[in-house]
Amino acid sequence: MRRLWISVGLIALMAALSGLHIWHLNDFTGQLTAQLTRAQELAEREDWEGAARLTRQAKDRWTGHEGYLHITLRHADIDAILVSLDETLAFLEGAEKQPAEYAAANARLLTQLGLLVEAELPTITNLL
Repeated sequence: MRRLWISVGLIALMAALSGLHIWHLNDFTGQLTAQLTRAQELAEREDWEGAARLTRQAKDRWTGHEGYLHITLRHADIDAILVSLDETLAFLEGAEKQPAEYAAANARLLTQLGLLVEAELPTITNLL
């Protein structure tokens, strides 16, 4: 009987840790999404330096969390988001500004961040 309760306790602990991970990831990606959306607004007003600064800060926050992210998520997803951050920065920091290309790259990045959280949720689609 003791083994049963230990097993139940471990399962409950794993469920709680999974919930905490999803909550933290949702909060983290939500903050990045807000920052990148603000960068998009600045780029639309042709404040390229401000948009680049916000995107650079988002990239720094992303790379600052890489240890945690590599432990909890698929490496391919993490690397794809890092590549997308570099791509958006290249459009912002380039000599010739390309607003349409930047907007498309930033939209793709925002979608990737949203899908990252969605993939972690315990839904029927993810379990099957």
